[in-house]
Amino acid sequence: MTKENRNNMRTYPLTIAVFCATLAFTACSDTAPQNTEQMEKKVDQAMEDLRKGKDEASQELRKLREQLSMQAAQAEERLKDPSLKPEERSEWETFKKDVDEQMGRLDKNLNDVENATAETWQDVKDGTKRTADDVGNWFQRQAEKVDRKTKADADHDGH
Repeated sequence: MTKENRNNMRTYPLTIAVFCATLAFTACSDTAPQNTEQMEKKVDQAMEDLRKGKDEASQELRKLREQLSMQAAQAEERLKDPSLKPEERSEWETFKKDVDEQMGRLDKNLNDVENATAETWQDVKDGTKRTADDVGNWFQRQAEKVDRKTKADADHDGH
């Protein structure tokens, strides 16, 4: 045998012994169960945070949808009026179409929120916030249109 082969034959058992000792030491350590328990708590907390976030987003979207539903019902009632002038009918039809579009956006976001996973939540949350802000701004624009038509600031918002 060459000198190199003898050195390799000595290092293999030594390497295996060191590996087994390390494995035995870490397997007997108390930190593994603690780390597992801490990880489980973190996962549980993350899932609870996700659930709360989804609940809050859903509530906000449902509230906005309810407001839009009332607007849609109002538009439908106005459109039933046979004495409505053609110009007014056109305005109410446009308004109803806008309401329906906003409700569609909210419905899509509600579906996204319900189906969001931990991996997709941040994107869904950001999109939901944008949609809620847009719908809120839509309500504001509608109030401003009324103010302009009546030349009054009925809602006293300064517009």
